[in-house]
Amino acid sequence: MKINKKNPFHWIYLLNFTLLVLSSIPFRPLLKIFRKKPLVVLYGHKLSGNLLALKRQLDKEHPGFQTVFLTMDPSYYRQNKNNNFLLAQNPIHIFKLATAECIISDHGLHALLFYLKLTNIKFFDVWHGIPFKGFDAEDFRMQQQYEEVWVASPLLADLYVNGFGFELKKVAITGYARTDPLVAPQEKAEHIRQRLGLKHSKGYKLVLFAPTWKQDSRKRSLFPFDILGQTFFEHLTRVCRQHGAILLFRAHLNSKEQLLLSRDEVICLPFSDYPDTEAILQITDVLICDWSSIAFDYLLLNRPTIFLDVEPPFGKGFSLGPEYRFGPVVNNLPDLLARLEYCLTRPTEYWTEFGQRHELLREKIYGGFADGKAAQRCIDRLRRTLSINESSQ
Repeated sequence: MKINKKNPFHWIYLLNFTLLVLSSIPFRPLLKIFRKKPLVVLYGHKLSGNLLALKRQLDKEHPGFQTVFLTMDPSYYRQNKNNNFLLAQNPIHIFKLATAECIISDHGLHALLFYLKLTNIKFFDVWHGIPFKGFDAEDFRMQQQYEEVWVASPLLADLYVNGFGFELKKVAITGYARTDPLVAPQEKAEHIRQRLGLKHSKGYKLVLFAPTWKQDSRKRSLFPFDILGQTFFEHLTRVCRQHGAILLFRAHLNSKEQLLLSRDEVICLPFSDYPDTEAILQITDVLICDWSSIAFDYLLLNRPTIFLDVEPPFGKGFSLGPEYRFGPVVNNLPDLLARLEYCLTRPTEYWTEFGQRHELLREKIYGGFADGKAAQRCIDRLRRTLSINESSQ
């Protein structure tokens, strides 16, 4: 759950979570006696991205582990309570949580920080995206205390060590688990469309607009070139209608803007309701983005990507800079519309123009580790670090 600092209920949730965690720590040695399998706890805003990929792999291939997802959000728990979810407000669940062998997170820890400081539970980080956004060592003080961080490639490992202040021995190159379904799909595109409620989109191409959020720039708009959202979408949907396409809109988790749009014209897929980003990318034919890390996931699909050349909202500059944009870069609305028409009607020409750059940056960013086996490499690291032999369980 993303903490809203203006919501008093969120502070109550956090306080209750903290008190329960602290109260469970003295009982951990006793509680572990009753545990039947090594408990792996996944923690993040939602069960998505790398965490979702790891849970799927653990549930499917590794019955020797018990895998659960922990949430602070009661409503999200109610929606998923039959999927091995734990609720941070439930004392029984927290006492089960206290028996964990390890905790894998893709963001901050909130009250779980006390487990990191006061227990021998092993912590692993999978982060939540390959970043354009600039970070420094101060941003990762907590993760630097983890057992390991699992990164996408040698390029990212070097960034973590020399840019983010991690010890080399704590950085393991596994690939990004979330990319596995992009390079080795397990679900047909038509099934994904049905699952996401897009049955009526059969026969249409799908264009996804996925901007990043305000980040460190309070005045930043979701929409480029000083254009109002409604006007921006009117222009995009006109091009889409002319060429047999439908426009999808996915705002960042942290974006607060609410849009009054006809679902016939623009289909909104907010993270709160559709956390499986990779499924959306699998059915997307053209991506329009700015500085969102979603671009690096989409890179693996070898499909047209248009970059909006807007002011980056990062107070600390870049991790991966503007040179890592691999498709056409546009800085005004007419160019965007012309490029969108080009991508929808002449995809072969797009690949002739940009294909070499796609391949070059794919190799540089992923280094051969986007092969559909990243989740399993993460689990292999987990087993070795915990000294767990599942065959003997």
